[in-house]
Amino acid sequence: MTSHRLDQVLQHNLCSGCGACAFVGRDHGVTMVDIPTVGRRPVGVENLPVGLKDQIAAVCPGSEVRSPGWSGGAPEGPELLVGPTQRIWEGWAADPELRWAGSSGGVVTALAVFALEQQHMSLVVHTGTDEGRPWHNRTVVSRDRAELLRHTGSRYTTSSPVEALRVIETAEKPCVFIGKPCDVAAVQALRRQRPALDRNLGLVLSFFCAGTPPSDASLQLAGELGFTDPSAISALRYRGRGWPGEFTVTSTDGHAAALSYEESWGRLARMPRQLRCALCPDGLGELADVTGGDAWHRRGEGSDGISLILARTARGAEIVAAAIDHGYLEATESDAARVVAAQPLARRRMLVPARTAALTTATLPAPRYPGFRLGVAARRLGPVGWVKEYVGMLRRIVRRGYLRRTSRTEGTQS
Repeated sequence: MTSHRLDQVLQHNLCSGCGACAFVGRDHGVTMVDIPTVGRRPVGVENLPVGLKDQIAAVCPGSEVRSPGWSGGAPEGPELLVGPTQRIWEGWAADPELRWAGSSGGVVTALAVFALEQQHMSLVVHTGTDEGRPWHNRTVVSRDRAELLRHTGSRYTTSSPVEALRVIETAEKPCVFIGKPCDVAAVQALRRQRPALDRNLGLVLSFFCAGTPPSDASLQLAGELGFTDPSAISALRYRGRGWPGEFTVTSTDGHAAALSYEESWGRLARMPRQLRCALCPDGLGELADVTGGDAWHRRGEGSDGISLILARTARGAEIVAAAIDHGYLEATESDAARVVAAQPLARRRMLVPARTAALTTATLPAPRYPGFRLGVAARRLGPVGWVKEYVGMLRRIVRRGYLRRTSRTEGTQS
């Protein structure tokens, strides 16, 4: 008997931990738990009614992510790697405090502040630090600038903000959602199922993402700095407070130690990440209204932070333009070629077809990505590059145990 598509996602390490399971299955007791060496995973899914599993599978980014596509046909140039956009800018938060605190100029935070203060939106659902365990994330709700500022900066570990969508669905006014590209994919699929949620999603923001290491990776890195007792860690920041900022750990007695961004992300990126992250063609947040990330091609211009700003929808372009007019952002027009030059993440969609082909060879399921035109992107790799990715993925499948099914609360490393 063929297992349900949702069960396949969980059994074969395709879960991204977004929290959609917990949102849809909340009344049936589904919750998210953190598995330190794997990521956040749902508990209570296995025995759900088939109809409810169907609803979850239809929005699950481990099963399928559907691109909105290009109007007038897909281009062949750099736009193919960047994805559909309405307008592109480069800029930063006009508020110096937001710009300094944010990871790459504070653009996403500034847009959220603008939505609250000028667009009269009710609240922002996003990810922040778990203050009791600062190497973990938690989903937070912010209603003003001060609350948003408290949670600025990248959080390089797993999070599940989709689990809190009920806050938006039941709100009295439109709201803001901020999440990783896979979170946003789930949100956009969910809004097609739920009219109240669709009505209350006033603005959906995302940020560039290269994958999320599990919480254990942060503890390992803190341990390398001498913080071997987790209970003695009072704060942990990955970035921000300058561009690109430092990985900084502070102890309960006030002692602090730091690594540069290059050192810390270099080590975190070599640590196990979710398999789903290696199969993601959408590190640039194609399904958001607006997405932002580091304008690395301008790194030499200082340490205050500069971001690429990609308005994916007409609504997003309208919000960014208004934020510039109202003095919340300082930005100049840019284009897809500069995005590709600045962001190695744009190359990711060239690699995914070879990796998913390796999974198919091993008779393993893989996420589906209709509309992303991955085959066209993959041709840019050339035969040698394609074979290299394919063989590398086959080796990873064997070395990391992907041929073995996992239980709901167990996982293999990616």
